[in-house]
Amino acid sequence: MQEAMRLRDSGHTVEELTDRLAKMKTQIRDWEAEFDVGSPNQLRGTLADKTLDSDEEDRRREIAREWEHLQRRIKIVGFAIREWDFLAPTTEPAEASS
Repeated sequence: MQEAMRLRDSGHTVEELTDRLAKMKTQIRDWEAEFDVGSPNQLRGTLADKTLDSDEEDRRREIAREWEHLQRRIKIVGFAIREWDFLAPTTEPAEASS
């Protein structure tokens, strides 16, 4: 919730966050297509392929970490977009009740 509020207050517009969300999802779809897997752990499972050199193994481990990071960010950014109006700071001070 705090991260979503920080996104809301960061000066980004909801359109910019929506674009960011789309880019993150596209990146994940690209990895799914490139490696023919559906998750970071499935990608890690491809490291058992004995034909991979160490550079490719390192690349896949790094992509798996980034993929997990993007999955978390997608949840946060999606929440911020869905709750944009709710997360908006109030411009009027709350009145104290007597």
